Amino acid sequence: MDQVGLVTASAGSVCEVMVQSESVELGSILDIGGHYGIVAEMRYDPDMKIGSKHRLIATVQIFGRLEGGALRSIKKPVKPNERARFAGETDLEKILAVSERISIGDVHGTKARACLNAAEYDRHTAILASTGAGKSYTAANLIKEFAEKGLPVLLVDTHGEYMSLLGKLNEGGFDISMLTVKYEKAGVDRLTISLSDLEGRDFHHFINLTEPQEMALSLIVDKLTGREYTLSDMKEECQRLDADSVHEATQQALGRKLARLERMGKGVFERHGTEINDLVEPGRVTIIDASMASQGIRRSVISYIAKKLLSGRINKVNEMGDHKLDYPLLFVVEEAHNFAGGSLSHSCKGQLARIASEGRKFGIGLVVISQKPSKIDEDILSQCNTGIYMHITNPKDKDHIRKSFEAISDEIVRGLDTLDVGECIIAGAMLDIPFIMCAVDRIDIARDARSKFDFKRPVSGKRAGFGYV
Repeated sequence: MDQVGLVTASAGSVCEVMVQSESVELGSILDIGGHYGIVAEMRYDPDMKIGSKHRLIATVQIFGRLEGGALRSIKKPVKPNERARFAGETDLEKILAVSERISIGDVHGTKARACLNAAEYDRHTAILASTGAGKSYTAANLIKEFAEKGLPVLLVDTHGEYMSLLGKLNEGGFDISMLTVKYEKAGVDRLTISLSDLEGRDFHHFINLTEPQEMALSLIVDKLTGREYTLSDMKEECQRLDADSVHEATQQALGRKLARLERMGKGVFERHGTEINDLVEPGRVTIIDASMASQGIRRSVISYIAKKLLSGRINKVNEMGDHKLDYPLLFVVEEAHNFAGGSLSHSCKGQLARIASEGRKFGIGLVVISQKPSKIDEDILSQCNTGIYMHITNPKDKDHIRKSFEAISDEIVRGLDTLDVGECIIAGAMLDIPFIMCAVDRIDIARDARSKFDFKRPVSGKRAGFGYV
C-alpha cells in the first residue's frame, strides 16, 4: 500500500506524522511499521515548510501491533522516519475482532466494519449529538444489533419515530411490539402506571402545590401506603382530612387539584400498573410511545419502568420477592436530559441513577440519548462507559463530556464539530482501542421533498353580494 506519511517524532504511545497524502483525515487508521494507530488530531506547522507550503502534521495515537493475529500493546515508541500507510481492511478486521461482535457502521474511509463488543452492554452507553446529527438512526442501528443477539430491549420513545426506523431495519431477526402512553391506537395496548408507585414529590410536577398542600398530600399518601389506590381514593381521603391538622381552604384547594390531575392522568394512572415482566422477552424490542404525553407523565413513565426493572432483576438474581424479571435487558431512554437533568427533582432521575450505578450487577444496560449533554447529571453520564459522539459544537456540551468521561481525550472533544451527519466517534468499554470513527449505516426512510414554504393563498370571491373564501 502506498506511503501516506513519515514519522517525525514519537514519545510513548503517541507519534507525529508528516502527512504526504490528501486522503489522511481525522479518524484514519494507519499502519506505521507494523504498529497501528488512529489520527487523533491534525495541524499545520507554521515553523516548517516544504517549498511555499506549511507541513501538515497528524498526531497519531498508537494502540498496538498485530502479533499472531492479536493486538498487543507496545512497550516503546515508534522509531522516527518510519513510513505510514493506511491499514488494510484485513488488518482492521483483526484489530477490531471481538468475541460478541456487533456493528453499527463502517470504519471511517474504509469498507471494514467497525466492530463493538456487545458483552459490555451492561456498562452503559451514551449517544450524544446535536439536533439533526443522526442520533436516532444511530440508536436504531444499535438497538437492532442487540435485539438480533436476543437481548430484550425496552425503549421509551418521546418522538414516535422508532417504530418506522426499526421496521426498516428488521429483516425477521427480532420482534417489535409497542405500547402507547395516554392516547389510544387500534390494536395497541396502553401503558398504565400504578399510582402507589409514585413518590409524594412527583405530584408537584403535575399540579403546582403550596407548602401546606404538599403537607396535606403527604398525609393522604401516608394513609394509603401499603395498598394500591387510585386518584378517586386520594380525593376521598382528602375529604376526610382532619380540620385540626389541615386548614379547610387548603383541603378544598387540594381537592380541586386532585380532580384536575384525575382528568389529566386519565388512562395513565390506574390501581394496577402494566406488568413490566410481560414486556421483556428475548429477541423483542418493546417501544413505549410517549410522544403524546405531557412531560410530567413521561417522567412518571420513566420512573415507574426504571423502578420495576431494577427491583425485578434484584429479586430474580437474589431469588427473593414475588415480582421477578427473568431476563437481562437493555433500557433505552430518549431525550435523557429531561429525565436525568442535574437540577431535576423528580424521582425519575433517582431511579435512572440507581440503574446507572447498580444495573450492571443485575444485567441491566442503560442507553441515554441526548442533544443536550450539559444538562444531564454528571454522575449518571460518568457511569456510561461507552460514548457514541456525533456532531457537537456547543462549548458547554463539550466541556461536560470532557469532565464526565475518563476515556475521552481533548483531541476527540475538539474533533466533534468536524463530524458530518451520520458520522460518529466511539470510545470506551465496547472497544479494545482508544477510539474509532464510524460512518453509521443508513436507514432508507422516505423524506417529503416538498418545500417547507409551499403555501397557497386562499382564493376569495363574491357571490350574491357576500364574500367567501
